[in-house]
Amino acid sequence: MKIYIYTIPKAGTYLLAEFLERLGFENSGFHVDLESYLDTKKLSLEINAQTPEAARVDQFFVGTLKGMPDNSLAFGHLAVPLLGWAPPRFSFVCSYRHPRKTLVSEFIDFRFRRKDVEWLGFDTIPDDAKAFGQYLVHHGPIHLRIFSQFVACSTLFNDPFFQRYSPERSIFVNFDTFLKDPSEAVRIAEHFGRDAAMGLAARDDALAAETKTKAVDLKIDRDSLWTAENERLYEELGVFNAVDRARSTGLNI
Repeated sequence: MKIYIYTIPKAGTYLLAEFLERLGFENSGFHVDLESYLDTKKLSLEINAQTPEAARVDQFFVGTLKGMPDNSLAFGHLAVPLLGWAPPRFSFVCSYRHPRKTLVSEFIDFRFRRKDVEWLGFDTIPDDAKAFGQYLVHHGPIHLRIFSQFVACSTLFNDPFFQRYSPERSIFVNFDTFLKDPSEAVRIAEHFGRDAAMGLAARDDALAAETKTKAVDLKIDRDSLWTAENERLYEELGVFNAVDRARSTGLNI
């Protein structure tokens, strides 16, 4: 068996990889995209966080997934589960979070951690709230497209009409629930044949570990980013309709 962790950006990609690694799966470190992957294991956490493109390797995703050894995991925002019956021997961990949280978190990552997003840099836009507005305009639609693809996956795996998408091959995780409720770690562990004690220990170890995008060191007033103008831009992205669609598929959001 191989595992692909499919996430919306800022919904636990690296933390869940750490968690599953501590459940006994080999973490390839491959952050999979359509025509390339980030080989995150070959660089330091600092370089991965600040200039992730340094880890990019050109390879179509089919080759990346085929090359993974058994009992290993990869991750990414590419909607591989939409090919539910195609990648053999794959199971999917699908992690999501409300877009209001993931949009802010990705903006903070782009502006305060990364060194290669010059259009959001302090020299370009000194004011944080105005920079967030620029992010919503220029990157928000990309983020919401990923969210919509995730909702499509939820539909395929949960609607009996699409019987070729085997529900037992996937487990959907609300990342906020995973962070707050240890029983969610138990549920995931048992899904992969591990016991409750192992799941709880893996969760504790993963939460304590340093991962690429861990944000506890960033002290930012997130509420101050939500100016009236940014609330308007957020609404124009169509988030409310997207969240309604997500809930209609059974996602707890």
